[in-house]
Amino acid sequence: MKSILLQLGNDPHFESRFQGALDLARFTSGHLECLQTRRVPAFLGGDAAGFAGSAAMVVQLMEDEGRVAEAERAAVAKRLDGEGVPYSFVESMGDPAQTLVDRSLLSDVIVMSLVGSEHRELAAALSAVVTHADAPVLAMPTGATRLQLEKPVMVAWKPTKEAAHAVKRATGLLQQAARVDVVTVDPTGSGDFPATAVASYLARHGVKAELHERLSKGQSTSDTLLATARELGAGLLVMGGYGRSRAMEYLLGGVTRRLLGASDVALLMAH
Repeated sequence: MKSILLQLGNDPHFESRFQGALDLARFTSGHLECLQTRRVPAFLGGDAAGFAGSAAMVVQLMEDEGRVAEAERAAVAKRLDGEGVPYSFVESMGDPAQTLVDRSLLSDVIVMSLVGSEHRELAAALSAVVTHADAPVLAMPTGATRLQLEKPVMVAWKPTKEAAHAVKRATGLLQQAARVDVVTVDPTGSGDFPATAVASYLARHGVKAELHERLSKGQSTSDTLLATARELGAGLLVMGGYGRSRAMEYLLGGVTRRLLGASDVALLMAH
């Protein structure tokens, strides 16, 4: 993961994803690309008489926002200059989630914040990026001071394309992990791709994985995964994101949705 895309912002969750991005960049000797998104101001006025005034107001709003963005870049650059991590800035106009999706084409990972449903805009952006980006998303828990990559990495395995995408996208990181644990919850049978098949796939890439089976015993799958992550001392949980549609997860619940609202462990998700 050499090209790391970081979502800039002045929200209260920025610090945790900033630190996570730094830790990942150091761990992989990667480059940090800081994406700053500026929204296009809504056009004010519709009639001919108000056109000039409305246009002037839009120009003024954009100039003001430009000055704020410049100050934000300067503050982040000042911090990064002392971190020993190569970095660059890129600016885009539009919806924050869409700009991250657009920039994901040549990114290895996108660093975002793991927030609860009370932070609707950030939560919606995270869900949209996970399901549409051409790169996995590293979601940092709120309040996290660092990404603990010296700890074991846990892979939540289920024979789905989302989980397979997550494993394949994370292989380079797993090659550097202190230990890799592959966990299945309530396995229903061998099928074509049991956990042993994941272990064989990873072994071909030089990764020795330890396999673990867990029974939920009346708990939700998400609670079982989190309990297992804590038991195994995992610093990162690799998983598929949204095995069914986001709408269905919203209506019926789902592992991804519950983990996004409850996990205190960093998540690396792919769809």
